Formats: sequence, C-alpha cells, structure tokens
Amino acid sequence: MTRAQAIVAALLGALVVGGGALRLHAADAARGNAVADEHAYVELAGDLRTDHGYGDPVMRHPFHWAPATPALFAAAEDASDVDDRSGQLPEAARTAQAVVGTLSIVATFALAATLGGALAGLGAAGAVAFYPPLISATDRLTSEPLGALTLTLAILALAWAWRGAPARFAVAGAVLGVACLARADLLVVALMTCVAAGLLSLRPVGRRPALARGAALAVGLLVVTGPWIAFASRRMGSVVPVTDGGASTLLVATYLPGDGTIFGFKHAFAAQARRVHPSLRHRPVWSITSTEIMDGVAALRPKLPRDAAISAALRANLRRYVLGHPLAFAGLEARKLWRMWGSYYRGGFHGVSAWIVWLHRALVLLAVAGAAFGLWRTRRPELGLALLVVLAATAVNVVFVAEPRHNVRLMPLLLAAGAAGWALAWRSQACNGRNAGYSPRKRWRASA
Repeated sequence: MTRAQAIVAALLGALVVGGGALRLHAADAARGNAVADEHAYVELAGDLRTDHGYGDPVMRHPFHWAPATPALFAAAEDASDVDDRSGQLPEAARTAQAVVGTLSIVATFALAATLGGALAGLGAAGAVAFYPPLISATDRLTSEPLGALTLTLAILALAWAWRGAPARFAVAGAVLGVACLARADLLVVALMTCVAAGLLSLRPVGRRPALARGAALAVGLLVVTGPWIAFASRRMGSVVPVTDGGASTLLVATYLPGDGTIFGFKHAFAAQARRVHPSLRHRPVWSITSTEIMDGVAALRPKLPRDAAISAALRANLRRYVLGHPLAFAGLEARKLWRMWGSYYRGGFHGVSAWIVWLHRALVLLAVAGAAFGLWRTRRPELGLALLVVLAATAVNVVFVAEPRHNVRLMPLLLAAGAAGWALAWRSQACNGRNAGYSPRKRWRASA
C-alpha cells in the first residue's frame, strides 16, 4: 500500500467510524410514534421469523410492502439471539438500520472512487456520512436505508461490469434485483436501465455485445425478482410486480383535490372510511390507515370486488382530472417534483429545520450540476447511467406519490455521481490545459 492509499484508507475509516457512531446514536435514541409502515415491516419480520411465512391472516394486504426490509429485520433478530416474545425486535432492527446506513458510506465511496477517483470518493462519502436525513432515517423502521444501500451497490456493480465480460452484467442485474425487492418502485427504473445499458454499449462494443450486456442485466434482474413475483402472484391470484399497491398509490397520486398526497386523500375520504368502519369515528384522520381509507373508497362501488373498485376509481380520476383538467394536473406534477426534492426526509412527526433544508438543497444542486458537467465533458456512460437512474426514479415517483422520503434513498447515488462528475470535469480540464501548454490554474489567472 502506498502512502497516498494509506491516507485515503485512514480518512475513509474516520468517515465510517464517525458516520456509524452517529447512526448508532440515532438508533439508540429513537423515540416517538411509529408510522403505519413501521408497524407493517415489524409485523412481517415477526411472521418471517416465527412462521416462515409472509404475513398472517390478520394482515389483509401483506404484499403492499416489499420483502427485503422485513427479511433484514428478521435476520437482525436472528443475529441478536433475542427471544421472539421479548418485544425487542425494534431494537435489533434499528441496529440493522445503523449497520446498513454505515455500509452506505462505504458503497458511496466505492462508486464515486470507481467513477472519479479517490478524492471524489472521499468527498461523496463525507457528504453521506454526515448528511442529517440519512442519519435520522436510522431511527425509523422503514425501507429507506436499505433502498439507498442496495441501489448504490447496484450502480457500483454496473460500473464494475462496464469494462468486463457480459457475465458481469448478470451480477449487476442481480444486485439491481435486490434493490427492487427493497423498493418496488425501482422495478420500472431497473427495466429502463437494462435498455439504456444496451443502447449505450452500441457504439463502444458493437450490436451483439451490446445486446448481450442488456440481456445479461435483464437475466440477473429476473433471477432475483422472478421467484418473489411468482410467489406473490400465486398467493394473490393476479400479477404482483413485487408489491400490489400500484393502483391505490396511483389513485392517491391522481386525486387533484387532495393535491396528490395521502394526507389530502385521507381528509377527503375519512368520513366514508368511518361509515365503513364505525370504530374509526373517534380517531383523528392522521391515524386512519391507508387500508381503511381504501376500504371506504371501495365501498362506493359495492357491486365490484375491492381491487376492481379501486381500479375503477383510478380510471375515474384519469378521466376527470388528467384528461379533464390537464393544465391543473400538470401543475400538480410540478408541485410533486418540488415536494420530492425541495426538502429533506425527516421521518415520522419531526419538525422541519431550516438549515437542513438549505443544506439539502445545496447538496442536490451541487451534485446535479457536477454529474451533468462531468457527463458533458467526458461522456462517461457509467456516469450517464447513474444520472439516468436518479432521473428515472424521480419521474416514477412524480407519477406516483412524491414525498421527501423518496429522495433520501437516491441521495447516496446522486452524491457519488456529483462528486465523480466534478472530479472528471476537473481532470478533463487539466488535461486540456496541459495539451494546450498551460494549466487550468494559469488559465484562470490569465483570465482574471
């Protein structure tokens, strides 16, 4: 190991230790009311641990949640050697969240360093290590930390595969499949990535190798996600693309009077949910679950089965708002885009901190500018794929329900791409300066 490598390793170790300590502290200090998703993930993890099944007869819609996070929590309980009846699964799961968040620091370094060098890796890893929303996400038992890690690893595997044999792309596809099992909304993004990888390979390697790359990526994706999709579809009696919440989520997203938010949708249909479930009459709107709200919506079409009734309500939304008020609906989509990226994920019922909002916006702008600038200067396809994944995931979430929680799992990937982009652009500029007989610093001094 050279001296420079030793310095890089020491700095990375300091970032990992510091970021990991902050995440463990957040896990130990976790307090407050659990959101509905947390209850579901913990319940599903308990079912996996005790019954080796996904959901139980009490949970009516277990496939609304992707399986990777419950599997992680169940494995964490196994590793902690805690008795099932002790009620300590949340502690084991939060420790697992801290470990996953700490591994994201390493994965971000590896991706940025692979694309742009060690300094880019350290910059991206430092941003991820001390980015407050990624730290506080540890105290919530949701899929965001695992989604962030697996997506970053998937793009790292894709960058590793880019200069190797097509078989490497099968490995990258498998890692991408794990990311889809952590976050179902990444499935469309993964399919787009398979196509994009093939198209971007046409010029450098030719038609047949490009087709082989895209096919290998798709095969790896199918090998990992296929068994779960088959299992869930067989259980539900219909095709389940990782999760079965697509129609209900789109129903919320296209409901213009509710501004495309679950909060607005709940307020609009809370009275109907209380008519279907009289026990909800004295509960506040925020505590009514999405499943109970959808029961109320389905009851408006009593002649149809529940899923068919929700699909019919979705079609009515498309006619009434998307086609009937296209300009107003376009404004809704623009607001959803700002909702997703204009603020940060804070989880649960925490208040908004102004300085974190502006830190978040500054990091996003710097990362997007760096990735775009680096791509323009170097035309690196791996960097282009990383940026494409961020853009595609954003588009998918804007079509569905876009919230700040949907940006937090993209932040490590975006920060890695941004740091690598700035490093590649600077390196390209320096190379051009040397070729022209002067350095970028001399050029800057001359222009000043």
